[in-house]
Amino acid sequence: MSSEERKPIIPFDFVAANCTLHTYYIIAPEAVAMPKAINFLFFLLICTALPATISAAGNRPVDVWNYYHFDGIAFTPGPAVDGSAFVAVRGKVQPVILTAQTAPIEQIALPDGAGVIAGICYLQSSGGKLGGGSGFKPYPRVPLLISTGGKELVTVQTDDHGYFVVVLPAGTYSVGSGPFTAEITVERGITTLVPLRAGKRMVD
Repeated sequence: MSSEERKPIIPFDFVAANCTLHTYYIIAPEAVAMPKAINFLFFLLICTALPATISAAGNRPVDVWNYYHFDGIAFTPGPAVDGSAFVAVRGKVQPVILTAQTAPIEQIALPDGAGVIAGICYLQSSGGKLGGGSGFKPYPRVPLLISTGGKELVTVQTDDHGYFVVVLPAGTYSVGSGPFTAEITVERGITTLVPLRAGKRMVD
């Protein structure tokens, strides 16, 4: 068959279905010397494959877990490499504190209109008069007061790794007490990571 005789008549654009396939064509029956039954079967095969491909694309996850670890100064992307705890974060889902990458991670959806504060309470163990570096010691089992507008809401306790997670309605909150208090804005569906320094270790 010459290129002049090949007549594409019905394009199926699979790109719009978020697939790796591109464009398929059905050849005009008069341009191919084959029985009508074979033409019909070919057409049926294409039409059957289309909804299956679109369905597979629609089931692909639109988001993934992102990992963050505390380096003594701030939260930085990636899991901890020294075996210490880190945070797995995903949009509209409660964050999870991990000590190793696991799959799958259990997903707990956030309530409508809520966000999350997740963080670590720590003692600075180096830097300044304590010497160079960004060393720190997690502060485990510490009660942290959560308040807003001068009203106490709830007290959460850090875990054995010094981490805490609290789900709250969108708004502005105070976390901690006394000189070690942080003002945090909570947004809907978002996890805000907070390093909360409880003090410095006394120099030996």
